[in-house]
Amino acid sequence: MKILVLVKQIPDVNRVRWDPATNRIIREGVTLQMNSFDKKAVEEACRIKEKTGAEVTVLSMGPDSAKDALVVSLKMGADSAYLLSDRSLAGSDTLITAMALSAFAKKLKPDLILCGKYSLDGETSQVPPEVAVFLGYEFTSSVSRIELQDGYAEITRDLEGGTLSTKISLPAVISVSEKINKARFVRPGGPDLSDRIKVVNQEFTGTHLEGIKDSPTVVVGTENIESKRRVQFIENIGDFIRLIMEARISGDENARTIEMEDHDGSPESFVIAVDDAGTTMEIATKAVDMTHGGYRVTAIGNIPPEELKGITAHEYIRIPCRNTRKLAEHIVDLIRERSPEFVLFPSTVNGRDLASFVAASMKLGLTADCIDLRLEDRRLVQLKPAFGGGVVASIISKTTPQMATVRPGVFKAATTQRPFRFVERKCDEDISVPEIFTGVPEDFKPLNGSSIVIGIGKGLISKDNVRYAIDLANALGASLGGTRPIVDMDWLPRQQQIGLTGMSISPGLYLAIGISGQDNHVVGIRYAKKVFSVNRSRDAPIFQYSDYGLIYDSVEFIKEFIEKLQNDQ
Repeated sequence: MKILVLVKQIPDVNRVRWDPATNRIIREGVTLQMNSFDKKAVEEACRIKEKTGAEVTVLSMGPDSAKDALVVSLKMGADSAYLLSDRSLAGSDTLITAMALSAFAKKLKPDLILCGKYSLDGETSQVPPEVAVFLGYEFTSSVSRIELQDGYAEITRDLEGGTLSTKISLPAVISVSEKINKARFVRPGGPDLSDRIKVVNQEFTGTHLEGIKDSPTVVVGTENIESKRRVQFIENIGDFIRLIMEARISGDENARTIEMEDHDGSPESFVIAVDDAGTTMEIATKAVDMTHGGYRVTAIGNIPPEELKGITAHEYIRIPCRNTRKLAEHIVDLIRERSPEFVLFPSTVNGRDLASFVAASMKLGLTADCIDLRLEDRRLVQLKPAFGGGVVASIISKTTPQMATVRPGVFKAATTQRPFRFVERKCDEDISVPEIFTGVPEDFKPLNGSSIVIGIGKGLISKDNVRYAIDLANALGASLGGTRPIVDMDWLPRQQQIGLTGMSISPGLYLAIGISGQDNHVVGIRYAKKVFSVNRSRDAPIFQYSDYGLIYDSVEFIKEFIEKLQNDQ
């Protein structure tokens, strides 16, 4: 068996600096490191090699500095390493990167391609599924378990609401999640293995791509995002709780209704409905708002129509496909039939895969994980965070339809009294593949789209105290999340992790309890509207990213908050 692992050398996103004079990122002096998700992919490949005798090849695309990640891979146990380095590929977006990498893979003909689910500098999740499309391979993402069998792999996927166990035929591309393994430690120093790296260019791959010219997406501006929050410390716990409740109530009162008008013959926009009805409603509302109601909005997806009651769309085309690759084929057909000007997908595990399948199939530009959208002279300006959320890039597409995935929770959903026109298309798919879905325990609501999130850290002292946090979350109708150490200690399910290698959230209200506020966590809460924090130390970094702070014992705070809610009933 041949395994190819795709790896990337990235800057340390916590050390990226900003030059306000030039409005550019300062890369000089920033430490480069192997993307952590890719390192786990290499680890998994080496474990498979140790078990089955597979041959492991590692590939990176980039400048000479990318050799460092390849050297680490060789030290971990990879058999060979290639660097695809060609000046003409500089400035490649995800589509051109995927085309270049897949051209190399066609030469190697691997049985299995492993990659990290995304790179921490870009967080797009687009390259792995696009590579799969160009190769004609099967694909699955966010995988936390792989067991190879004869001609297929049994896998477990981490989704927002739980895990899905199924199988996938080989050859396949698989992107791995944080949970799949703990990568082995590579001691610094030791023998220099860089002479084992084979450097190739486009002459080897047989391609003639030009990164900047051929890329269908263009960055037209960037801005540094610094915390503009200035914490106000509240001395009295009662006053602090009152402010939380006021913020919660004001968030609930912002619901609105939109009058939908007929728009037959108008420009059309597509809103993709998968995974979560609430996120679909948010995206549909944005599609109406940014066009000032001047476009026809068509929702397309596999969500049951009753779950989308009140959606601000003129039509809902339901395609009851369970398989995202098959659903993508139907969306491609509809794009060709109806020529929408833009298509918006949810930035969920399946939504990102679906968007990438469509983009690669039609060679379209795609921007991931947008936190805002603007329409300027029918040009969709897509605002996307990068480098852990510290930088926001403004991106446009040179192709039509213009496409983006949208982060759940950043837009407020509105409703309409006007019912949508409903159409159902037949889906022919193989439903014989077994699937077992295991949901997250009922105590834990999904973080995506939640208007209130409580985050907990090591200040809770013990796992037994998590029960109090669960009770508080239930009382407030909130989702409960936490930091990576909390998840690593098995206090919370992996789906509840907030931060750089977990979820990025954008609730109306975030309450951090017993969280110190390390960089890896706070990048996941940058887009929360109001942040309240409780910590015993006034010097805790979390207060630099908070609107209100309380110096208090975390467990005692939770208990007193619950008692206050019970007394007010």
